[in-house]
Amino acid sequence: MSRTRAYWEQQAARRIGVDFSGELGTLDLLRRNLHITEAYAEMYLRAPEVYKWAGMAALTSATVGRGMHLMLALRYSGASVLIGLWPREAEVMFRQLCAGNALVFADIYWQHLAYERAGLAEIEAIAASEGLAEQLLDGWRQIDAGRRGGDPELVWRGNTLLLEYEQRQVLQPGVYDTDPALWQRIAGWIPSPIPEQYETFASFSSGSDVGVFAARWRWIVERMLPRWQELSDERRAQVDQRLMRYVTAATWLNALKASPDALAPRLSAWLRLAPSLSAVL
Repeated sequence: MSRTRAYWEQQAARRIGVDFSGELGTLDLLRRNLHITEAYAEMYLRAPEVYKWAGMAALTSATVGRGMHLMLALRYSGASVLIGLWPREAEVMFRQLCAGNALVFADIYWQHLAYERAGLAEIEAIAASEGLAEQLLDGWRQIDAGRRGGDPELVWRGNTLLLEYEQRQVLQPGVYDTDPALWQRIAGWIPSPIPEQYETFASFSSGSDVGVFAARWRWIVERMLPRWQELSDERRAQVDQRLMRYVTAATWLNALKASPDALAPRLSAWLRLAPSLSAVL
């Protein structure tokens, strides 16, 4: 018997220990980002040949987290004027980054959990009974067909559909459209999240507007995706090492605030993803 979307959304929220309905302070927002990054990284590391979107999302979420810290530092130091922002605008940008991070997680991580634990049938059942965007359903069908048929290109195409949907249908209205002028001014400070790709949006397309979906998607398709595919397919150890750092950081943050009983499952998951370290311990 299939479960409801609400059930999987609850599992997703529980995974990062956040109630999305409540007000969060600054420290909670930073912690939420850390745990979102960890959740994506763990998902990818459990099946790198399947969850390509999750791996790229982990890298992006980590970059967003660094941007959040930067905006806070600029806001409270008054140095935001050095990048053309008033302190109040640095605070707005911090909130925008927080919002985008949470919106994407809330929209799609539950789908990853449902697929991982119950398969394509669960996604299709929810789509039939409660509705799911056709593009997302098509993406999961391609991922599943590619996984079953040993077709990595089909897996990549399915993951790209998920990526395009989140950019166009979630981030565009939920973040970029809320303050287009601010995003245009900050374009020179938005870096690619892909390792060893040292460029900003402005250096890729000088004069373009990162808040415009078509311009942003061109950057993703022409620059980020090819590099991410190369890393994921051909330099797996390097990717795994980087993503394990995100998992480790969040695990030890939990260790500072959790009871032994609550911490045990997270440590067990961490050790399963780090077998060489597990052997040493």
